[in-house]
Amino acid sequence: MKHIVDIKDLSGTEILSIVKRALYLKKSRVVPRTLDRKYVVTAFFEPSTRTKLSFQRAALSLGAKVIDLAPDTSSMLKGETELDTLLTIEAMDVDAIVIRTRRNGDPAKFSKHLQIPVINAGDGTNEHPTQALLDITTMYEHYGKFNLRVAIVGDINHSRVARSLTEALAKLGGSVIFCGPEEFIPKSFPDVSLITTDLQEAISNVDVIYALRIQKERIEEVYDNIEEFFKNYQINESNLEMAPKHAILMHPGPFNRNVEVSDGVVYSSRSRILDQVRNGVYSRMAVLEKATGAYEYESIQSIEKFVVI
Repeated sequence: MKHIVDIKDLSGTEILSIVKRALYLKKSRVVPRTLDRKYVVTAFFEPSTRTKLSFQRAALSLGAKVIDLAPDTSSMLKGETELDTLLTIEAMDVDAIVIRTRRNGDPAKFSKHLQIPVINAGDGTNEHPTQALLDITTMYEHYGKFNLRVAIVGDINHSRVARSLTEALAKLGGSVIFCGPEEFIPKSFPDVSLITTDLQEAISNVDVIYALRIQKERIEEVYDNIEEFFKNYQINESNLEMAPKHAILMHPGPFNRNVEVSDGVVYSSRSRILDQVRNGVYSRMAVLEKATGAYEYESIQSIEKFVVI
């Protein structure tokens, strides 16, 4: 049993093993029912489409039964705390719980009280480990290597995706650039090679342009007309030409059309956005197997042979 609440919980070799398993499951004609007779609970205290449905699809594909907690119709409306709700669910003999929260650090806090695996499906502006894993899987599937240059563009300060992806890439030899309006990028960040407000500087020599959603629900109370802050950072046909011809476009979704990404590029030949969604299912299948101990992962002594120069 293994909690997966932070990308820092995983070593580089563990990330590699999850990527390899995800791509194996994607190619398999017959999916192993490694979670047969197990129960997986999805407890999302914040709205989600991609993450929630892909976890449910992943669990069902592996043979598990899925129980979805609907907070709006739960005893929390009567004053029960989230932790007490989760402890109650655990007492029903379930095998794993996937949690999304609005507050930073809640999944890690809950994991200290729960005996079943806790998988973080996103907590506030803190971490989103399975998004990073599916992104790494998508990059590796396309390029066949991990030591890539990735420019993350947009609202970095409020992005749990940027944090987790940067940490994951650092473990695998990747290089990360942050780019966005000055108000929305950190002054410094571990393992980031460049932080800039200049989009051309950020994407002129990268393999991946990773556009972020504007976190309107987190910042609209502070800034008016926040789209104006990002008008110079939209990824569109014009500025995509500033990047190398081989560079691909990614976005964690959901996206604001014609804000972070234009209609002309969102599903273009250079876009891997729908590949990310598809790989989210298989990456989360691998995560569920690892967290529950349902699959014995092979021992990978080194990632060096997978880092192709």
